[in-house]
Amino acid sequence: MSTNSGESDPKLRHEFVGMMFAVAIGEVGVQTAVLVQAHNWVHFLPAYAHLLLATVLIATSWVGWTLSPSPGARTDVNSIFEWEFFVLLLDVLLVVIYFILVRSVDFTEENGIRLNASAAPEAFWITVVFCVYLIWDFVSKVVVYQSKRQSEPGWRNHGVRMVPTTICLVLAFIVRREVAHADAPHVLTADLALAGVLMLFRALKDLTAALFPRANVHKDEVRSRRNRAATWSALFGFVVLLSMLWTNLWPLPSYITAEIQKGTQVGKSEASIAVRKTAQSSDKR
Repeated sequence: MSTNSGESDPKLRHEFVGMMFAVAIGEVGVQTAVLVQAHNWVHFLPAYAHLLLATVLIATSWVGWTLSPSPGARTDVNSIFEWEFFVLLLDVLLVVIYFILVRSVDFTEENGIRLNASAAPEAFWITVVFCVYLIWDFVSKVVVYQSKRQSEPGWRNHGVRMVPTTICLVLAFIVRREVAHADAPHVLTADLALAGVLMLFRALKDLTAALFPRANVHKDEVRSRRNRAATWSALFGFVVLLSMLWTNLWPLPSYITAEIQKGTQVGKSEASIAVRKTAQSSDKR
């Protein structure tokens, strides 16, 4: 395979990682089917919110990864002893993390399906995702660029695109600290905050691309894209802020709160009964 064909059509990378994306989103479908069969959708709203968050993460990552102009993303793997192979490993690691995030959905299937709502797993894994994003950006946008074109500066054209990743990584740490201990009903607003960070990341990526456009892009198109990206960035920034405040300061509608907490209390009660029965059986023996 020639270098030129690898840069224009990274077929090997896209086929391999594309299959992994399909497996990850397929797991979302499997988990959703389990919840649908359980009925009582209001009670399981935190689990549905978790799956929606995972869907947003996987879908936006697929689009961003497929369309990325980074040198490391547009070059195929020709050998395992090159930086492009390391980028492939990072791609694989990210999709594995997506799968883990889906599998940590907020319910358990022991003795029936029970709600186990918590924002901590989602907040942790979203933060890990942004850590890997930052490493991916550095390798694919700077290291690979410099290794291919030693005489041309990579920071101006590609390294600056790491700024949105850095901003959202810091924001992910903040959101994690604010929502990790949310109660079961406020898992909904916690997931909304995390989804807002993901969408803000993509909006800031578009904004950075508009602020540092390629030479062959028309000025009117750049201006339109910049205004649109700035609007979306402001909107999702507001969503993140509002969701964090809502998680910590304001209650949800009483009907939703009662339904979610009623199920949680029943689950705890059933677990206590099971423990007592086990203890009684042990005493008889």
